[in-house]
Amino acid sequence: MPKKFSPKILKIIIFSIAGLLLINLVVLGYWLILTQNNYNSLRVVFFDVGQGDSALIQTPEGKNILIDGGPDKNVIYKLDKYIPITRRKIDLMILTHPDPDHLIGLVEVLKRWPVDQIVTNNTEETDSLYFEWKKLIQEKNITPVVISEQRKIWLNDQIYLDFLWPIQELAGQFLKDDNNPNSLVFKLVDNKNKILFTGDATSEIEKILLDNNYDLQSQILKVGHHGSKYSSDADFLEKISPIYGIISVGQNNKFGHPSLRALTNLEKINAGILRTDQNGDIILIDKGGKLFFKTER
Repeated sequence: MPKKFSPKILKIIIFSIAGLLLINLVVLGYWLILTQNNYNSLRVVFFDVGQGDSALIQTPEGKNILIDGGPDKNVIYKLDKYIPITRRKIDLMILTHPDPDHLIGLVEVLKRWPVDQIVTNNTEETDSLYFEWKKLIQEKNITPVVISEQRKIWLNDQIYLDFLWPIQELAGQFLKDDNNPNSLVFKLVDNKNKILFTGDATSEIEKILLDNNYDLQSQILKVGHHGSKYSSDADFLEKISPIYGIISVGQNNKFGHPSLRALTNLEKINAGILRTDQNGDIILIDKGGKLFFKTER
């Protein structure tokens, strides 16, 4: 014969179940708020992936543009955090250059996520990592867009990516054993606001962009080469005139990034500095032309 519970115990059971359901709803609601771009605006997340680069652009319509992937598979957990399960797709993947601290994470994403399109530079590598990258692209039947001249890629009717570098006739002068000079340099343009991404571009590239009078002015700068002493020349930063410089860098890294030189040059132009090693994920929201920041810590 089934055991009968007293009214008091039955009430406790009912309230316990109701409490668990309420907790689950609160957790689910928090997850949805965190992952979905509910701002009806442009959002850019500069991921804390240690000593490497990775950023996610999310358009108001829900498109996901992933720029570099960092040095390991940590980017997978970052994407799960910011992209809801209902939008589990990368619309555009951008590899600025095939150094491991930019490429490894993208390989891991390609293994697990659907990817519509890929943009990269014209650098070719011979190592196993790059071979795996090329093999995955072929298996997914993706034909990459290779940047060798200035061009724009529109994300919607108002937001676009403006690729400035590399330019084929100028980029060929640099040593083939160094990928950094041929890093993609491009701007994300949304109405009044511009964000300049520089990959690991070196001072030599900064000078070419200055000498050829490129339109570099941007409110936000993703500081080149993790704040290395080999980039972020004073004249280049002054031309950009950013309100903030974002440095993607790992804690206590062996390279000494960011360099005192880069930090001093940013301070000289009164740019605010945000760093992934200190602030964690850095979330930029462009809402109606106004910029807002949130940080993980």
